Amino acid sequence: QTRASPLGAAALREARRGMRLAEELGLPLVTVIDTPGAELSPDAEERAIAGEIARCIATLTTMKVPTVSVILGQGCGGGALAFLPARTVIATEHAWLSPLPPEGASVIVHGDVLHAAEMAERQRVRAADLLADGIVQHVVPEVDGESPRDLAVAVAARVSALLREQVGGALAVGA
Repeated sequence: QTRASPLGAAALREARRGMRLAEELGLPLVTVIDTPGAELSPDAEERAIAGEIARCIATLTTMKVPTVSVILGQGCGGGALAFLPARTVIATEHAWLSPLPPEGASVIVHGDVLHAAEMAERQRVRAADLLADGIVQHVVPEVDGESPRDLAVAVAARVSALLREQVGGALAVGA
């Protein structure tokens, strides 16, 4: 298993090209969030990472085609927030979303990472918290012993159903 790397400005520009293409072709767009965040470096700042995050958010919020965001695992920082604002957001049961990782929040507040679990609780980053707070509309259960393939099939089924609902709703409104 490889560890995901932070998203750079170039990756976010590429994602926006995909968003624009989906809009031009009238295709639904699904974003998948499983990232440790956006790249944090002087080089990333020079390449306008903050502006690219903002442009991704602006593009997603103004799209006319059906959109679904899937929080699949960790959703951290601007890299995750750039792909979040879809019409419908779903999360797997053990996924989480936070603008700042709980370890970082612990260092800021307590000067160490020992309070990360407490910070995660206070930040309400878990899928169940996100659902209760209205950030996520659906949570896909993860069954103990379930294969990654089974989880992928369950997520794909939920995404497919949500896209059908959005397309049906768009047709009803346009009719």
